[in-house]
Parts: sequence; structure tokens; C-alpha cells
Amino acid sequence: MKKKKQVKQDYKKMEELYELYEQKVYSAAYSILNNIQQSEDTVQETFITLYNNIEKLHSLDDCEVKRYILKIAKNKAIDSYRKNKRHGVLLEEYQNEFVETANENIGEWEQRLIFENQIDALLTVLNESGKQVFKYKVFYNLSYQEISKLMGLTEGNVRAG
Repeated sequence: MKKKKQVKQDYKKMEELYELYEQKVYSAAYSILNNIQQSEDTVQETFITLYNNIEKLHSLDDCEVKRYILKIAKNKAIDSYRKNKRHGVLLEEYQNEFVETANENIGEWEQRLIFENQIDALLTVLNESGKQVFKYKVFYNLSYQEISKLMGLTEGNVRAG
């Protein structure tokens, strides 16, 4: 069990981190989700996760703390994005089965489905580093230079995937 002094220091540290990074976490989440409520939920989930792993912060410098926090936020937002996507696919399947709409374009739906299957196939052959580069490039629209800084790799290695 944590000592009272340590708990107090942890709360103070969390307050500082929240003040410093809350808006950055929200912006990162919103850039992925485009939804205010889900982005706010992502902020909460990020700081809960951060608090549950606060011991890790003691060994990180300021730059590493920022990367760590934003990585948690991006992963939480991606998880929400995937849930949204799954719910959207289920809803779309339901609508395709039970509701006929005049302006429904089956050709576009089939193309998107083929594209999603191609992406899934591509991700299975990439190594972890390649998957991470792909996610940063596609989901976050980051440049190779930004990705190289985040991952601690040279820009050439990032481009090579």
C-alpha cells in the first residue's frame, strides 16, 4: 500500500500532467475520432491509465513523458475508432439487409469492403514497426519526419517501414 506522502505526490504530479497535456490529449483524440464526447472520454481514459501506471513516469524525462502520454491517448482513441467502425459496419449490414434506400450505392460499398480487406491483408505481413508507421501515416496523417521523431528512428528507416 502506498504511503500517504507518496499518494499526495502522485496526485500533485497527475494535476501537473493534466494541466500540461489535457488539451494535447484532447486534440490528438479529436483528430482521430471527430467526436467531442468520445474525445473527452479518451482524455479521461488516458489519465486513468496514466495514474494506474504512475510508477513508470518516475523513470522518464519530460520528453519521454509527453510521448508516453500521447501514445496512450492515441491508442485509446484508435480503440474507440475501431469500436465505432465495428458498430458502423453492423449498422450498415443491418440497413443493407432490411432497408432499401433510393440513393444507396452498392458499388462504392463493395469497393470500400475490398479496400478494407486489402489493408487487413497488408497489416498481417508487416512487422510491428511497419504497422506502427502505417498507423501514424494513415490514422494520424503524420509526416515521415514526425514519425521518425516519435519512434526514435531515422527518417530513412521509417520510410523503409
